Amino acid sequence: MPAQIDPRLFVETLLPVVRQCAQASLIFYGQVADIGKPPDTRLTGPEAQASSAVLTVLDCALQDLILSVVLSNFPGIGCIAEEATPLRRRFAGKSEEYTLILDPIDGTIHYQRGDEPYHISVGLAREGRMVAAVVARPSEDKIFTAVRGQGAFVQQGRRAPRRLRLGAVPRTRQLYVSTKARPYQQAFRPQYDPREFPIGAALVLTRIAEGQLCAYLTRQVAIYDVGPPSLIAEEAGAHCMLRDGREPRYRGGRKFSYYFCAATPQLQELLLGVVRDVRGEKQ
Repeated sequence: MPAQIDPRLFVETLLPVVRQCAQASLIFYGQVADIGKPPDTRLTGPEAQASSAVLTVLDCALQDLILSVVLSNFPGIGCIAEEATPLRRRFAGKSEEYTLILDPIDGTIHYQRGDEPYHISVGLAREGRMVAAVVARPSEDKIFTAVRGQGAFVQQGRRAPRRLRLGAVPRTRQLYVSTKARPYQQAFRPQYDPREFPIGAALVLTRIAEGQLCAYLTRQVAIYDVGPPSLIAEEAGAHCMLRDGREPRYRGGRKFSYYFCAATPQLQELLLGVVRDVRGEKQ
């Protein structure tokens, strides 16, 4: 069992590494080939399957760079990371108390095309609960950080970090319903404006934290996609949950069958109600 890990120390250790990875990744933004990998045929819809098959050499390079720093500073912790790189195998059989959650490039399809934001997403979970996160949005020179119970912050360029706080009333009626949850989009109209593009759980959850979206509904989402950015959203004041309203636990290799994030309690009830009603109609 590893020693106790201070979540603040985790953020301070990973922050400069993520910042360097973000700067390096911009050199190849829209200028790197898709070397491909087998699509995840378990996903609903051709768009989701196609995006799951996109892979660049930068995905693997950034993942192993970050993993090397974690191995040096926090030996003995577990790991849930997207790509099957050599260093990921070094974490096999490690601690079940602390787990590194890593998506080296979330939104690889946008990174490869150079057409929309992508993210580098790193976090620490303790017994399945996110306690620290560092998430970069390189194309906007933004880095988001959060420690559970200590708030979420965004820093853009050399400006001072700014704390993210959601108000009691959302500033927008735009919400995100992924292509994998497309049958639920119509239920939100005309009161809300559901979007499904651009893709990327880190993009959606950090935009919720910034107040640019008010809610998120998706299906079949991986732990490494939503883990770190979920803490950014929650520490800003949003609430992440599963279909039965439970708090997500970020452990193991499974996907969440349904995943929600709501900026307010009222939106939380709306999301749960829409899924319950539409699922009832299908049965």
